[in-house]
Amino acid sequence: MNPHRYREALEFALHAHNGQFRKGSGIPYITHPVSVSAILAQYGYGEDLVIAGLLHDVLEDTVVAAAELEERFGSDVTMLVQGVTEEKRDTKGRPRAWEVRKEESLRHMDVASDEVVALKAADALHNVDCLIRDLRIIGDEIWTRFKRGRDRQLGYYRRLSRIVRDRLGQNLLALELCEAVKKLGEESGISS
Repeated sequence: MNPHRYREALEFALHAHNGQFRKGSGIPYITHPVSVSAILAQYGYGEDLVIAGLLHDVLEDTVVAAAELEERFGSDVTMLVQGVTEEKRDTKGRPRAWEVRKEESLRHMDVASDEVVALKAADALHNVDCLIRDLRIIGDEIWTRFKRGRDRQLGYYRRLSRIVRDRLGQNLLALELCEAVKKLGEESGISS
């Protein structure tokens, strides 16, 4: 891993997500992409995917354009980031429904590269781990942070974890995501 390239991506993500916070908290948003990147590094993925972990939300949640990302970090990183980016607005600038975006995302995981699936798995794993922690600290009130509530959020993560497992098989990241989603269900009082 080139530490200079990693630091450049970290600084880029930090600047892009400046002023953003994790949903329903005062936790700086940058903690999420850093965690996703760390998960990928811990599982031994390559430099481009680890850097894509740092940058995975910049196209979706900031003003960064794909051309800028490609110029700074190359086409491989950009393609990985685009592989997990949801289109939050339609061509007329109107917000797109959560259900539509999640269905598209799940369908895309069926045909995406294994690296894109791993990136999505690391993203989901960190989100699920945070939900479990918040559930323990705050209780069921955490579900009010989400417009779609507990059942739909959990349903999405269950479907995603099955797709990841189908795609990546016995990959340890896939297994950890499945285990985390199962634990979230149990702690939420919903059995699988």
